Amino acid sequence: MVAAQGESVLATSIEEEVLNFSGAEGCQFFVIDRVSKEIVFKSPSCISTQTITGIDIDGLLVWLDKKKCPLLIGDLEFLEWPLDKFYCGSDGSKLGVLFHQFVDERFCSIMFVIMKSRQNNLVGDKAEIVQTLTNHAGYLVTAFLQRSLASQKISHQNALYDVGKRISASLDLNEVLNLIIDALQSVVPYNAAGIFLLDDNTKTVVERTIRGYPANINTINLKIGQGISGAAAQTGKAIIVPDVLIDDRYVQHRPETKSEMAVPLLSGDRVIGVFNIENDRSNAYNEDSRFLLEAFASQASIAIENARLFDEARRNLSLTRELEVAGEIQRTLLPRNIPVVPGISVAVYSEPSREIGGDFYDLISFSEKQLGVAIGDVVGKGIPAALTMASLYTSFHEYANYYVYLPSYVIGYVNEVLFEVTSADRYATLFYGIANLADMTFIYCNAGHPPPLLCRETGEIVILDTGGMIAGSFKNATFDDGRIYLEKGDVLILYTDGLIERSTDRMESETFGQEKLEKALKECHLWTPERIKEHLIKLWNSYIGEEDQEDDVTLIVVKREI
Repeated sequence: MVAAQGESVLATSIEEEVLNFSGAEGCQFFVIDRVSKEIVFKSPSCISTQTITGIDIDGLLVWLDKKKCPLLIGDLEFLEWPLDKFYCGSDGSKLGVLFHQFVDERFCSIMFVIMKSRQNNLVGDKAEIVQTLTNHAGYLVTAFLQRSLASQKISHQNALYDVGKRISASLDLNEVLNLIIDALQSVVPYNAAGIFLLDDNTKTVVERTIRGYPANINTINLKIGQGISGAAAQTGKAIIVPDVLIDDRYVQHRPETKSEMAVPLLSGDRVIGVFNIENDRSNAYNEDSRFLLEAFASQASIAIENARLFDEARRNLSLTRELEVAGEIQRTLLPRNIPVVPGISVAVYSEPSREIGGDFYDLISFSEKQLGVAIGDVVGKGIPAALTMASLYTSFHEYANYYVYLPSYVIGYVNEVLFEVTSADRYATLFYGIANLADMTFIYCNAGHPPPLLCRETGEIVILDTGGMIAGSFKNATFDDGRIYLEKGDVLILYTDGLIERSTDRMESETFGQEKLEKALKECHLWTPERIKEHLIKLWNSYIGEEDQEDDVTLIVVKREI
């Protein structure tokens, strides 16, 4: 990020004011990004011999956090770490004064003042005034940087949104991977990039889609553990290499490359490939870059899994195999583990029918105090329903992972994506809520889904039906949020219609129904979530009899324990 001309002019003016006011020889103002660990704004310096390149940012921030402000530096000739890059002069008769401010959780502003002699004129009110000027400059530049970050975030989300739409609309793997690697360029610039897939037979990562490598280069194949990409495949972790020349793992495919980043492509916990980018600049990638590349890698993983499963289904046209593949698509998209949030316990039951439908559920841990829970059901059966569920999963995960977004906002986004990428007869019901133990609330939005039930410790039942219409059928549909307070012992059950609409084998007109579910919940709500789940499913099974299950059944039990 680079500050606009107006911010630079004002910051320079503040430097000049500091010089005129203090009688100092020179000063320099700059801002550090504590996330990217970079100097993201540096105003023109009045000290020609001064440089702040090469500073140990991590060390400087930890050091500053422990120091009082302002900080007097007695001899500029013998600056010690982490200030050794602040001043390159050799006149030991001068001293410096350092002013700093942690503007917000991300940015820190610093004003370094060089005095003309060893006499310190910045004391008392003068020091307070310079600190105030430093603070004002920090607030101004930080406001600009935050606006820039917000603008970048919108641009990145739009790019991911476009990729998500294409993934949902196409099962051509080459088409989708080319789209992803090209869309990434506008978000995380690179000079060369490649998407590599894991070959389980040869234990290698094999080039699938590449950009920027020499035309005469042979196919790029790396053994697992070899090179930066092979290391990412082996560890399942992202790797950022600021300087490839000093990293023993680097395998050269283009001499211009100075820095590199690789992130694994994951299907659940399994590595299926690697997304790798290279840059002709040193230190080109940071944690923000990693987050964005991981988001694109997630999209690529979904495309790869969808295309692989679809190709497998296309090779085997029997109905039985089609349903097995559809079930596999569902299972790869559903969570494998229940996240741990102290104070909240969860139990899940999910059973697909013989004719695969599109039940969807997810559990997201935002922190030790917050748990997101979602459940949905797409219309139809078989491969079409499973693919619609994949679209629902992709769009939901893109926004739901940001805790700052209200459930109604996330569902509104899902609605727009489903409307764009599916036909009019393809839609879904969806419920999404966030439990927050910090303020004891549960904020939720219900988009046409069978309403979850909240059972108080007293046995009182609260029906959670605030929200809006089904998702995917109407463009620009609006949704509302509901809010309830969570009390100790409260039990929340979420379910799909397969649980309440299945009729008894003795009488087709008589379903298990919501009333029977409420009654059963009151009988067992004091138990643990696992026992509650087992009790409800046992009653349901005994009610419907031994006939084949006609629809997917999903049940989630959430209980506030403390």
